[in-house]
Order: sequence, then structure tokens, then C-alpha cells
Amino acid sequence: MSESRRPPRDSLSARLWPLLAVNFFMADMQSGIGPFLGVFLVERGWTSGVIGTAMSIGNVAGMLITTPVGGFIDASHHKRAWVIVPGIAVVLGSSVILLSQNFWAVAASQIATSIAGAAIVPAVTGITLGMVGQKGFNRQNGRNQAFNRSGNMIGAAASGLLGWKLGYFSVFALSALFGAITVACVLLIRPGSINDHAARGNNEDDPKSQPSGLTVLLRHKPLLVLGLALAVFHLGNAAIIPFYGISRCPAWRPAHFTERAASISPKAPSSLFRASAPRSVPR
Repeated sequence: MSESRRPPRDSLSARLWPLLAVNFFMADMQSGIGPFLGVFLVERGWTSGVIGTAMSIGNVAGMLITTPVGGFIDASHHKRAWVIVPGIAVVLGSSVILLSQNFWAVAASQIATSIAGAAIVPAVTGITLGMVGQKGFNRQNGRNQAFNRSGNMIGAAASGLLGWKLGYFSVFALSALFGAITVACVLLIRPGSINDHAARGNNEDDPKSQPSGLTVLLRHKPLLVLGLALAVFHLGNAAIIPFYGISRCPAWRPAHFTERAASISPKAPSSLFRASAPRSVPR
């Protein structure tokens, strides 16, 4: 973006506040009911193996869709919609679980939540890059992450308190409220403030420049190492909250938990084949 096209600093700062609010409120919305799902289903007669299967279906769907949806968002000139639609999908998916504990309804909800989560982050990243350009991206992305982590902590604390005092419905309601606020904040970002050319990582001063292709990832060893490190971290970290949540549930049965402990982890697609359906699963 040339200096003549760059908005004044004060004007840009004012335009960025809705973006920071999006990062704050999307933290709680993004994962839906998150760690409460396992406890919610255990108390309704589900065993850990079936819960792990439903979670695995959603996580595999999210893993498969992440790369193509990132490409669609990169090429899209409607990046705000890629935050709004997934946000609505997360709220609806959480509502489905509240209304029906049928296995396939829960699995479909997990698929919707995982796909939405895969879309929201690159969409917000693209919006950020389009608003501040490459020169201002590192600083603004740092601020985005600070607001996101703050929203995550506050949302988790509020969800825990409301769930403890008022029950699971309040957790769903809080997630829906955060989702509605996120959508409202996205709509406050004016489409004209997003430079679609810069949002793709193009040279801002060259209108004809094109973004790098997927092969750049294969040629860039540091990115490959980072990707591998993040994958290994996720494999070890993904199951901690579901494990802990179910272990603290009064309805938890140690025999079932020990027998099927490995299958609860959403990290392992093989749980799709290890888990056996109990007689008590709702149909």
C-alpha cells in the first residue's frame, strides 16, 4: 500500500478496535462448548469410547478441510463472511448438542465446529493483513493474540462459573452470546478498510504481483519443522482437557474409562475403529 493510499494513523487505530474485539470474543465462540462436551455426554450415559469417536470424526474433518478452506479464504474478496458464517455454524452446532444427544447429531455438530474453527483463524489473519499491510502485521497480530488469549481466559472462567452455578444451558448461552457479539464486531469492520491485494500477502506496491504457491511450504525447511513441532504438540496436548473433565465427572465410571482411555483423545483417528458403541447410546 503506497503512502498516498495508507489511512492516517489515528484513523487506522480507530478502525482496528473492532478487529481486536473480534479476537477477544471469538476465543470462547470458536470451540463451542469445548471441554464441557465430554462431561455433558458422560452424565447422559455415554461412555468414553463413543465420546472419543464423535470427537475424532469432527477433528478428522477439521484436519482435512484446513488446507483447502485456507486457499478459498485467501482468494476470497469477502473475508468478513468467512468469520460470520463459521461463527453462526458454531452456535448452531452447540445448540444441536443441547437439543439432541443422538450420536450422529453430536458428530455432525463436532464436524461443523471443527470446520468453523479451521476457517475463522485464517479469515481473521487475512483481514488483519489487509488492514495493516505486511509492515504492520507483526505488531497487530501480537495485539490480536493478546486479546484472543484474554478472551479465552475470561470466557473459560465465566463458562466454568456459570456451568457450576446455573448448569450446562448457561454455558451454551454464553457461547451463543460471544458468537453474536463476534458477528456484530465483524460487521463493524468496513469492507473498504480491507485491502484484498495485501490480504493475500502480495507486494503492496505492485498491483500485478501474485502470492506464493503451496510449494513454497515444501521448500521452506523452517516452516516444515514448525509444522511438525505443532503437530507433535497437538498430539500430546489435545486430550488433556477431555481427560480431566471426564475424570472429575460424578457420573464417570473408572472401568469404562480405563478400558477405552486411548479412544477419548481427539488426536487419534484410530479411535474411530477402537471404540465400541454402548447399549445406552441415544438413537
